[in-house]
Amino acid sequence: MTVTPRSALAYAFIVTAGSWVLGLLVDLATAPGAFRPEAWDLLFPAVATAAVMAARMLAAPLPRWKVIVTDTALYTVLLPMCAGIAAWAQGDPAPADSAFATSIFALFTLQLPAAWALIAWRSGRLRTVLKNPGSTSDTQSCS
Repeated sequence: MTVTPRSALAYAFIVTAGSWVLGLLVDLATAPGAFRPEAWDLLFPAVATAAVMAARMLAAPLPRWKVIVTDTALYTVLLPMCAGIAAWAQGDPAPADSAFATSIFALFTLQLPAAWALIAWRSGRLRTVLKNPGSTSDTQSCS
């Protein structure tokens, strides 16, 4: 049994884009004019969407609670990692400090709590497909 590519992509996109946009809106509401978009600001949404999608498609079938734990941990680790890479690429003298500051700020802007809530909500709606060992196609739906 595996998650369909369309379901995994929709899940990853909703989790990543939804939480990222909410964090951005809260950030803009609390500090209008402070956000100056750069190309590196899109690194995290792209990497997180690809990583969460790959995790859902490549991981063995898991109970729902393990999917939630796995994906929340993945999202929470990717956020400071991408922030650190972006800070390093922009010439920050202390990219690790910026990475952890970004993670703390993501708690205050509700980006991380929104991601955790969206993961818990959307993990129950992942579509799976049964793999028939004697067949070459994956067309049997089991959801």
